[in-house]
Amino acid sequence: ERHIQREVKIDNLIQAVVNGEAQKAVDLAEKLINNGLTIESLIHDGLTTALRSLNIKCTHEEFNLLEIMLAGRAMMAVMDNVVAKYLPTTSQVKPVPEKTVILGTIEGDIHELGKHVVKMLLKANGFRVIDIGKDVRAIDFVKTAIKEGAGYIAVSSLLTTTMPYIREIKKFLTKEGRDDIKVIAGGAAVQQASTKDLNVDYVAKNAFDILHYLNNICIKV
Repeated sequence: ERHIQREVKIDNLIQAVVNGEAQKAVDLAEKLINNGLTIESLIHDGLTTALRSLNIKCTHEEFNLLEIMLAGRAMMAVMDNVVAKYLPTTSQVKPVPEKTVILGTIEGDIHELGKHVVKMLLKANGFRVIDIGKDVRAIDFVKTAIKEGAGYIAVSSLLTTTMPYIREIKKFLTKEGRDDIKVIAGGAAVQQASTKDLNVDYVAKNAFDILHYLNNICIKV
């Protein structure tokens, strides 16, 4: 009975985010947490599901830009007002390569929602995340990674047209003699692609998948 009720509530949250109802989404998220829903489930079953339905709209070109912006605002309101409150706060992270991630959306794409979810989750789990924004050239990911002493580049994209730009990141790393820096790709555009197609080290299914990958290959410090 309670399980069914929770399912319905999380669907209400997804709907509120997709509809761009920020205050309603925040209230529902808060209630869900108070009813015993874990923060992981709130992100994974709630926000990520909402994001997926927005991604589908974007990919099929049946979106109204204002709708997407409002949905984005609602999602960020939940991240900032609810998720941030319940995720553990970490002490200052040492700037070591295995804990430093350069994060950005590739050239030709201006979507940032998924990237925000990843950033918050990684930071809460002890990573130093340098967000370099959207519509970022491959060479700039590489320059920043070298300058910041990062061990990882996490590149996001919703548009399949950007795949050739993602492939360039590794080429620039090789040119700089920095094949030790790992490249992770994520977002709707890359879900069907292999690491070979994209010339990356890992293709992440979602934010938790990136975290799982990093935690498994990181030296535990």
